[in-house]
Amino acid sequence: MTSIFRLQVDVGEEWTDVLVPKAAELIWTRLEFGRFITFWSHPGEPSAAADEPHRIRTDSLPLSPGADPGNTVRGVSGLPGAVPYVTSDRLLWVYKQPPPAPADGSAPPP
Repeated sequence: MTSIFRLQVDVGEEWTDVLVPKAAELIWTRLEFGRFITFWSHPGEPSAAADEPHRIRTDSLPLSPGADPGNTVRGVSGLPGAVPYVTSDRLLWVYKQPPPAPADGSAPPP
């Protein structure tokens, strides 16, 4: 079964930690009264616990609307592997945090 998890987030240009269900992927986001509403798709029941850490932050779009196309600016996430999502006039970066390393020094579970 696939379920949708809705999460309202106060997010800005600094990384913000959020918890989503395991294996969740951001599928859509919108602004509502100045706050981001995010929708995450995940395998499992709608009641699945939101216990997998992700980090998100906003950024300006790489090129302002109406700007000279010769003046491109490239957005930079600041974290390797962060995925960009475009929403109207903002860019939302999503970074899935790796699992913590086991205390005994063995490899973390997949």
